[in-house]
Amino acid sequence: MNSPETNTQKLLPEHSATTQARTRVVLIKRHAGLPLYLWLLLAVLAIGFAVYMIDRQNSTTNTSKPTKTAAIDKMDMGSAASDVEMVSLSDRSIVRAGVSTQAVESRDFSTEISGVGILRIPENNERMVTARARGRIVTLYANTTGAVVQKGKPLYDFYSTDILNAEQELLIARNSAMTSANASGSDAHSSSNRTLIRAGEKRLELLGMSRLQIDQLESSSAVADHVTILAPQSGVVIQKFSEEGAFVEEGSPLFQLADLSTLWAEIDIPESYIHNIAIGQMANIKSESYGDKTVTGKVIFISPIEDQSTRTISVRVALQNPGMKLRPAMTFSAAFPIHVGKELAVPVSAVIRTGKGDFVWLRDSGDMFRSHQVTLGARSPDDYYEVLAGLVKGQEVAMTGAFMIDAEHEITKNNPMATMHMSGGDQGSKNAGEGTGTVRAIDAKTQMITLDHGNIPKVMAAMTMAYKVSVPAELNSVKTNEQVRFTLTRMDNGEYYITSIQPLQ
Repeated sequence: MNSPETNTQKLLPEHSATTQARTRVVLIKRHAGLPLYLWLLLAVLAIGFAVYMIDRQNSTTNTSKPTKTAAIDKMDMGSAASDVEMVSLSDRSIVRAGVSTQAVESRDFSTEISGVGILRIPENNERMVTARARGRIVTLYANTTGAVVQKGKPLYDFYSTDILNAEQELLIARNSAMTSANASGSDAHSSSNRTLIRAGEKRLELLGMSRLQIDQLESSSAVADHVTILAPQSGVVIQKFSEEGAFVEEGSPLFQLADLSTLWAEIDIPESYIHNIAIGQMANIKSESYGDKTVTGKVIFISPIEDQSTRTISVRVALQNPGMKLRPAMTFSAAFPIHVGKELAVPVSAVIRTGKGDFVWLRDSGDMFRSHQVTLGARSPDDYYEVLAGLVKGQEVAMTGAFMIDAEHEITKNNPMATMHMSGGDQGSKNAGEGTGTVRAIDAKTQMITLDHGNIPKVMAAMTMAYKVSVPAELNSVKTNEQVRFTLTRMDNGEYYITSIQPLQ
């Protein structure tokens, strides 16, 4: 029995393509009776297989092209890729940029702790002069604030009935003793008489009279209408509390005197450095008022209390003040010399300080320099940094010219073609030209001069660069920081020489 399909095929015209195509669609529909979920499953499998093939193809492509190619290409141009922080300089470029390298070594390291402070009057050098009795000031010999007084010299004349009465009582006691002695034939300085006289003298001392004044009173037996009060110590009148003619009570303040022959320097030291400060340690004090002159003092006190607002601790230094050149309330800077011992150290010129940390340029091998982070400690007076971490003894570091290397790296890391200016490439179309600039350094030994110059059209761009001079004797005609006019010439070997130079008139 023929199937419907066979019968249908027999009915189709042999040369009717349209009819045959329609018949195939009908047959597919008849045999496409699969459930919907099977069709969905087949679609998901097909999509997953396609994604897998695409990922495999991408992976194969990446493996065949290493990511280091770009970095290598940049290194071939003279600079490493920025992510590895490397830069390549030829020997010629190293000389022209003033770069010198040296192995890191330990050195006898000394530093100093710096601080600022203010000068103060020592507490035990101040004295308040007060009235010893009720009375009136007749004359002021120290009549202005700031007046200098000497111990034992007149300070003021004072009229006081209390003092006059005490003087008369002393004279009466002496006269009575003499009368009794003459009448009885006994010694006027017997025990009882001497007690009365001594009591009168002591009272006058308490009222402000000196021993010499009391002796003069006893020898003259004359009472003056006023007494001269002498300065109890030498010093300067810091404050004056009374005037001539004023009536004062006992205990009233009259003068505040201060001895300024010694002063205290109160210095604020950060808490992180206070462990280096000790009693008896020397400190160098310098004030802007006296230029470079330094006064040396000794630490006499370290405060047991820290200032929480500034996180500092006060250190007190005693200073001698000959000639009274230092003045209270004067500000100053202080330095405490500290000897650390043998430590790894690099010069300040080797360090690049950034917001991300401190770096030096290590010379890896040949012409390659690599940026390397370090942890620095104190700075010495001769401009060396103590290296706490990041370097080991023997590593070769760019001790000078680190700034030029860093500048080259910044220029070339995003533009490798820019490195040609450090590699001796052509600077222009001319072989010589005149320019002006400022002398930054002169090295007679290597016959080189470092100039900070402007643009020399078609010869050299504006820059700071070390050049060799063709006539070394001309270095004697110029000096550092001087403005000069010069001729820059490119020689046959491609090097640039200063062929003439003289001060700019």
